[in-house]
Amino acid sequence: MLGFVPGKSAQEYKEHADTLLSECDAPVVKQVCDWWQSPECWYAYESKAGALWWGNNGGPKNYCDRLSEELSEHHDAPTICVRVSTPCFYCERDLFKADEKVELCVLSCACSTWYLHWKCRSKFIFPRCFKCSSLYSETTINKRLCSL
Repeated sequence: MLGFVPGKSAQEYKEHADTLLSECDAPVVKQVCDWWQSPECWYAYESKAGALWWGNNGGPKNYCDRLSEELSEHHDAPTICVRVSTPCFYCERDLFKADEKVELCVLSCACSTWYLHWKCRSKFIFPRCFKCSSLYSETTINKRLCSL
């Protein structure tokens, strides 16, 4: 398309468009230059669906139809399930499970927030933060994780 190719920066597209328009100010040249300044045009080169969408939404229909024949389907990355654990600040065992009612203590200071099992709270004897020296404020939570 008039020397525009995918993979350049927006600045390179703009410079190329300025060069083309300095040589020819035909409306069709201006239209192509405008297309290459829009993200919709860039997306058209990323997948078959992108090319078809752009062709149906203001892009060059015939060109996009041919482009879609050359592009592969875009596939999303596979979903990965990761087990997340929330350790108690004192004992480092997991604080809770999603389907169980939990009783935990939240200690907050000026710089941090610490989560502890309620039973571990009585063993944690420091009234002030070891990093910023401010007093802890304490909040007790007694709920199911899903309702927090």
